[in-house]
Amino acid sequence: MGKARPFSIYLLKEHFDATNSLREDHELVAAEAANLPEGAVLYILDADPKPPWWRGYFGVAEPLIQQFKGALVFLPVDDRCFALSFGQVFHHLNDAAYEYDFGLRVTLNSVDPNELKSADMVAPGVARRKRTQVPVSTELTYLDFDGNSEIIKSLTGRVKEEYAELFKNATGSVSLKVSLDLEPGELPSVCETLLTLYKAEDYKISFPNIQNISPVNDPSKIAELDNLLLSSLKAKDGRATLTIPDIIDYRDNTCCIFQGDGRSSDIFPDISLEEFYEFLGEDYNLAGMTLEAFRAFRMMLTDVNGAAGRSYSVYRSLIYDGEPVGEGIVYHLCEGNWYRVEKSYVERLKNYLDAKCEDSDLPPYNHDAVKDGKAVYSEEAYNAAIPGWNNAFICLDQTDISPAGSTQIEPCDIYTVAADASSSCGQRSSFYHLKISTRSSHLSHLFNQGVNSADLIQLEPTSRDKITALVTERLNGNDSAMFLTPLDSFDFKVVFGIITHKNKDKRSDNLPLFSKISLMRNMQQLDVRKIPCVLMFVGDDSPKKHGHPKHEKIVVEIVALGNGKTEVRAVDGQGYDPVILIKSCPKEIRESPAGTRYRLTVKKAEDGTLSSYHGWPFEVAV
Repeated sequence: MGKARPFSIYLLKEHFDATNSLREDHELVAAEAANLPEGAVLYILDADPKPPWWRGYFGVAEPLIQQFKGALVFLPVDDRCFALSFGQVFHHLNDAAYEYDFGLRVTLNSVDPNELKSADMVAPGVARRKRTQVPVSTELTYLDFDGNSEIIKSLTGRVKEEYAELFKNATGSVSLKVSLDLEPGELPSVCETLLTLYKAEDYKISFPNIQNISPVNDPSKIAELDNLLLSSLKAKDGRATLTIPDIIDYRDNTCCIFQGDGRSSDIFPDISLEEFYEFLGEDYNLAGMTLEAFRAFRMMLTDVNGAAGRSYSVYRSLIYDGEPVGEGIVYHLCEGNWYRVEKSYVERLKNYLDAKCEDSDLPPYNHDAVKDGKAVYSEEAYNAAIPGWNNAFICLDQTDISPAGSTQIEPCDIYTVAADASSSCGQRSSFYHLKISTRSSHLSHLFNQGVNSADLIQLEPTSRDKITALVTERLNGNDSAMFLTPLDSFDFKVVFGIITHKNKDKRSDNLPLFSKISLMRNMQQLDVRKIPCVLMFVGDDSPKKHGHPKHEKIVVEIVALGNGKTEVRAVDGQGYDPVILIKSCPKEIRESPAGTRYRLTVKKAEDGTLSSYHGWPFEVAV
């Protein structure tokens, strides 16, 4: 028995080989070798010796030197080509040259499903990453993998008996990492087997749910999907929606400003693509917009007065589902990343969630608050108004049932009780969890809250005491025994209500993909607990919230000074001191002849000084 050596193996795409797979700026050099398999090409990295960074950092006197060596072997097999990487040189490969699912797929097809050792997973909707390792080989279930909501990034396990002569264990991600005990001349035969494993679909039987969702990493495919997205945006076909790639609360009076193309928008109280198109304006050449130009646009969160918050690219803030012609696959864009989704999985999500939908029994939303004279959404005002609309409902918004030492947990927004013959006590409590908009970053938090509050009431006596006290305090004329008895018998129903302009008849199609996944996962948890749960869409009847300027537009004039220079000042009669110099004006205004007047956006500081900004719009004043 010889010595097993580590190999990191990549499969190049069709039509890629040693002649076109290296980056243009690679630092490798071609080299000869006596034992290369027939047709193989060798490149090596032979970097100059240099001291490690920490030698100078700590002032080490000894002349320490380290050298970086590595190699890439390009090995043709049948009509394909493999790249075998030794040392840290794989990054010299062109990003578009290799198959991104090669290592994981070969591993899935070769490992014993009951002999897994480690898995790296990510839940893309909430960007939660985890690594699970076990000392004894096990099956995927015990690695805490949820095939309905998580993606396998890397998998390690012991291979099936039929491949044990080649390698004992495999680790697959983009590349395949294995230890091989063989001579160089045997490598082509092994790679033939790997190519067969890559093309096989055995994994669909062994791991039926493992690739319901998979990330798209191939730059060529991403470029194709980006162009599909761009066509959708130009056509305004409604398949893309704008969201906030973060969890925020409408109680913060969140608004936004769009920036780009040398301009800045008004403040928009609503965050949607309609507002983005309004910012672009009718004169913008939407049909000629390039992907590069689109990627340059940004969305900045603000309060109602325009105070700046976090800023995101509009591209990263989009949610989009696209289906390239002829593939039968759905591709989903979320937070700037593309995901490949099996169509059968999408249909299963839809069938499950649509069956959970019920018509709303709440009033439509028309409860905007006024902040500094501007209308803004207010979940708080809506929740507070419902008990007055129908006294069978009581408001528990912003209350807390968490045990001591825990962060605040609301039992629900709205609570009511109704007769139910299927319940043990003849009555059932309904916990309504409400949220404005279908943004995925909001909804995952909402759905988790629905499960967590029900669990707390059932499992924590302190939480049960707290909600009993809250309901007793806010009975709103209802019968105490009727409203409290279901809390003791745990006869609950969880209602997820989403306030939206969207058509309720579209049901779960109104939700982004990862919101659907999160909702199904949480509803299935409630199913297991035998707690009925429903999804309803509450109509949004509030007026359209148009943008408003962050700062005021005033008429300014170029004023000549005695030294031949000019200043920009406010024209008298507008409530601004005409003597005060207006700073930071656009260059075109500053260089205009004396006496020229413009309508200019200005900002007034607390000390009374005035300023503008070179990117703010202006126009000649008549």
